[in-house]
Amino acid sequence: MLLMTMNTHYFLAIGLPEAARQQIEDKKAMLQAAFPFKKWVHPQDYHLTLAFLGNAPEEQRSELTEILDNALNNTEKFTLNIDKVGVFGNEASPRIFWLGVDENPSLFKLQENVYAYCKQAGFTLEKRPFHPHITLARKWAGQESFQADRLALESPFVEEMVSFDVSQFSLFQTHLDKEPKYEAIYTKKL
Repeated sequence: MLLMTMNTHYFLAIGLPEAARQQIEDKKAMLQAAFPFKKWVHPQDYHLTLAFLGNAPEEQRSELTEILDNALNNTEKFTLNIDKVGVFGNEASPRIFWLGVDENPSLFKLQENVYAYCKQAGFTLEKRPFHPHITLARKWAGQESFQADRLALESPFVEEMVSFDVSQFSLFQTHLDKEPKYEAIYTKKL
C-alpha cells in the first residue's frame, strides 16, 4: 500500500471535452507521421494543468476541495483554441510534444486563482511561469535530430484550430499502472 501511495500524484487541470479529444485524434496520425515520439498520450488523458500538487496527503486534498467548493463561484465559462504545437526539452531530442492554446486572459486568471487556493491549503507549488499546454507525446524517437522549424509547417492546427469551452476543472489522481492513467476525483464547475 505504501508503494502505491508514493507513486500516486495529484494535479488540478482542465480536462478536454469529448469533441475536442476526437478532433485531436483525427489530426494525430498526421502528427505521428511527421514527429516520431516514443509514447503518445491516451486521448482520455488530454488535459491542461493548472497546478501540480505531487504526492498530496488526503487531509490536504480535502482542505483544498473545501476551499474550492466555496471559491470561484463568479468565474465565467470561457473558450480556448488549440492553435499551435511545440516542444519542451533538448532542441535536438525533446522530451515533451505539446499542443498550445491561445493566451486567453480568463485562463490565466483561473490558473492564478487556483494557484493561490492551493497555497492557502498548504501546498508547495512550482515557481515556473504558467505555460498552458496539452501534452500529446513524450520522448523523441526520430532517427535524426528534431527540427523545430517543422513545427509550424507540419501543424494541422495552424489552418484549423480546435476550440473547446471550459466550464469546469478537476482534481486528478494518477494511476501509473493503468491506461488511461488520470482519474478525476473532484470537479469544480464554473
